[in-house]
Amino acid sequence: MMLTLALLPLLALRAAAQDVSWSDLALGDRIEVTFHCGNTISGTLVASSAKVSSLDYSKESVLVLDVTYEYPGLNGTMSVPKKELKSVRKLRVLDAKTKQRLDEIKAQIAADNAKPVEPKVETPVVTPVTKPETPDEAAKRAAAEKAKKEAEELKLAMDFYAKFPSPYWGPERHTMDTQKRARGQAWSAAEAEFEKDYEKLWEKGRAASVPKKD
Repeated sequence: MMLTLALLPLLALRAAAQDVSWSDLALGDRIEVTFHCGNTISGTLVASSAKVSSLDYSKESVLVLDVTYEYPGLNGTMSVPKKELKSVRKLRVLDAKTKQRLDEIKAQIAADNAKPVEPKVETPVVTPVTKPETPDEAAKRAAAEKAKKEAEELKLAMDFYAKFPSPYWGPERHTMDTQKRARGQAWSAAEAEFEKDYEKLWEKGRAASVPKKD
């Protein structure tokens, strides 16, 4: 069954982000860090020990980021040395309702990934023997076949966008996936499926699916 993510809220609210210093950070802040190489990663600041209730990040040498709600298929924490970072920005903290929705989406993705893939059965194409076409008949048939092919391609693109809608999927997710691959991180099954046809189908499907404003 196709997984519909159309109502998924925006995860990375970067429009409201602002650059901050180490002393401005506190446990529980949701941040985006930029490495010296230009790559970025987002997460929520957590302590390495449950007994720690506060930290002075101007004195800490390592940031511990909880990335559970940032990337599909990725759970847990990541330790990032401050010396490897170029800058840090605060992002809007995700509320409880948004986290609940994300938990539901991640559970659905995991369930879909666990389903066995049914082999595709190729239907043989039988070309009937017909009498020779006139030039006019050939032109009409070619036009009809072209229109049918374009309609099928458009439906395929719209189905792809319905499965991977914005804002959760799109150019920003494509960039993040590219950065993950550059860091040697494996894609989830959903990310791999998205990247397989992103350049071919996503923008075409978005343009056909999003209602045009009057």
